[in-house]
Amino acid sequence: MSQRERMQRLVELKRALEKDMGITVDISRYGVEQRLLRLARASEDPSVKALAASLDEPPDTAEQENTGEPGPRIRGYYRGRPIYDE
Repeated sequence: MSQRERMQRLVELKRALEKDMGITVDISRYGVEQRLLRLARASEDPSVKALAASLDEPPDTAEQENTGEPGPRIRGYYRGRPIYDE
């Protein structure tokens, strides 16, 4: 799951919790993800629990393609593009 998808799901969970519990959650504060998951565990709404469960899924295996072999070493960047050691 990309960072953007994760943030979208957090916002969905926030809105569902606000609707279900009648509370307001400040998403700009530090630790909002843990707070939302804690509130979702306390909720009895199945849709809220499903949203929270989707956030607890392990990251996609496509993002974890670490075969143990190091790739080419990046020496630096020039105009935003990597310069590789040869």
